[in-house]
Amino acid sequence: MPQYLEFEVAINGIKPRLWRRFQIAENATFGDLHRAIRDSFGWHGGHLWEFWDSRRSAIAGFVSEFMDPFDEPPPVAEQVKLTSHFPRSRSCIYYYDFGDSWMHAVKLRERVSSSDRFHRRLLAGRRACPPEDCGGVSGYYRFVEILETGVDPWEEDDLVGLLDWLGNWDPSAFDLKLRQRIFDSNKPLAAEF
Repeated sequence: MPQYLEFEVAINGIKPRLWRRFQIAENATFGDLHRAIRDSFGWHGGHLWEFWDSRRSAIAGFVSEFMDPFDEPPPVAEQVKLTSHFPRSRSCIYYYDFGDSWMHAVKLRERVSSSDRFHRRLLAGRRACPPEDCGGVSGYYRFVEILETGVDPWEEDDLVGLLDWLGNWDPSAFDLKLRQRIFDSNKPLAAEF
């Protein structure tokens, strides 16, 4: 019977909690896990990313010519199986966008068997993904406050322009059925950022 790893991933520093839960094939790589996180949250994926262990040592990541040549590149995510880390460890950190510094707590909930065959399956989640390039956790809270009060706490930009940039973003919204359609439409997973 096919084996799957069930993960729950939450963005650190955001309250109320912003999270997703999904299952992914046990033979998947960290590249597949990256794409599952990206697609379940709704990140566009145009930023560098890495997975870290509890000591903040790189487990796997995206290797790019834009990286600092003096930094040691992480192991290539497409070549590192999830089973090299899980279930020996029950968690890791997914670091997305080295500028905005989105830290995601990745927790292995359980290993499951299913007679269904799939590569990945989105099960649940709460709250909308932050706007890409909003400035990390502090920028996220800035835009939440703008939507709640109509006032920019940073008083740096044109409020009308900011509201236009946000469009119809609602931080409390999460449409599971829509996100599942997007999540399911991206299999098999192709390698890119």
